[in-house]
Amino acid sequence: MESLTGPVNEIADVISGYAFKSGWFGCGSDKVIRISDLQDGWINTNTAVTFDSEEHTVSDDFRVKSGDILMALSGATTGKIAIATPSSAGTYVNQRVAIIRGKASENAAYLKYVFSGGLLEKLLLNAGGAAQPNLSPKALALMEIPLPPLPEQKRIAAILDKADAIRRKRQQAIQLADQLLRAVFLEMFGDPVTNPKGWDELVLKDIADIRSGVTKGKKIDSSTAVTLPYMRVANVQDGYLDLGDVQNITVSPKDAEKCRLESGDILLTEGGDPDKLGRGYVWHGEVEGCIHQNHIFSVRVHNPEQVNPIFLSAVISSQRGKRYFLKVGKQTTGIATINKTVLSEFVPIVPPYDVQMKYIAAVRKVEYLKGLYQSSSLNIFESISQKAFVGEL
Repeated sequence: MESLTGPVNEIADVISGYAFKSGWFGCGSDKVIRISDLQDGWINTNTAVTFDSEEHTVSDDFRVKSGDILMALSGATTGKIAIATPSSAGTYVNQRVAIIRGKASENAAYLKYVFSGGLLEKLLLNAGGAAQPNLSPKALALMEIPLPPLPEQKRIAAILDKADAIRRKRQQAIQLADQLLRAVFLEMFGDPVTNPKGWDELVLKDIADIRSGVTKGKKIDSSTAVTLPYMRVANVQDGYLDLGDVQNITVSPKDAEKCRLESGDILLTEGGDPDKLGRGYVWHGEVEGCIHQNHIFSVRVHNPEQVNPIFLSAVISSQRGKRYFLKVGKQTTGIATINKTVLSEFVPIVPPYDVQMKYIAAVRKVEYLKGLYQSSSLNIFESISQKAFVGEL
């Protein structure tokens, strides 16, 4: 089949958000969706700000309908999308979020897959460059996308719906595996907060070195500077590392050496949502020569045969760590941060090494299974998507 293209506005309306005044927020019950509320394909209405639509009149044109695609138009998350469900219908969007509304239900089902995965990255490149900080609603409306006839759009959407359902089932299996691992942890070590089994408790700074990373934007001597891959906050998630987009940074040789990561380092974020303080996981040398930025701490255990880094990471991410960081973290406007000093004073439980290793054996089994699910579901879906949008499906 011939691969046809056309502008987004041929099959969808692109609606720019409303420029709300910050002074309106904090009262009323009408919710406003911002870029930060777009979360991995869904809309988090719990984090949305509110205003009073009776006091401040805003056209219904800026309200979300179920099935709408919402897209971030600015910043590092330009192109990030979320799909509106009945629970998020009726909310408003601000000027940094665009609504893409299919002119027919079949168009909406097709567009959902156009604006996801690897294809979206290519579309954004064509629309203005890889590092573009903004995308205008007009540019989005005129963006050229694969545009087969309506019956073909329906066929593609139906096939991708089935592939996506398989992917979601495997994602659910991964979530169940994570729940199993948490249950294993509690069974082996008891409640980490109260430590009912009486395991040793050691101050973190006595068993590990805690290091801050390199600060972006520092003046450096270009004649001696080196360019290296580095871990950003976006790469460090709760219980895993997202290495899908590893960027480079140019630093001095001194900073390169000081911030160099070694296998076994635990990477932890210094700030974010209060319930995600201290999120992170263990670095296993996945990217050669990698360093880390200043918004990420690295924790390097003195003696890995006394305290296993994977076990220590599990304790830090447990309720023992979360409650501690929430207690000592500094909070401003919904964002919480921790510093090197309070992180150093954290007191993890430290069972005997052989007990830790029994837990590590369970971790490795679960990680192996998760790896199988992740690679197979992603590869299948991406392969089908690529074929669909070049007329090979």
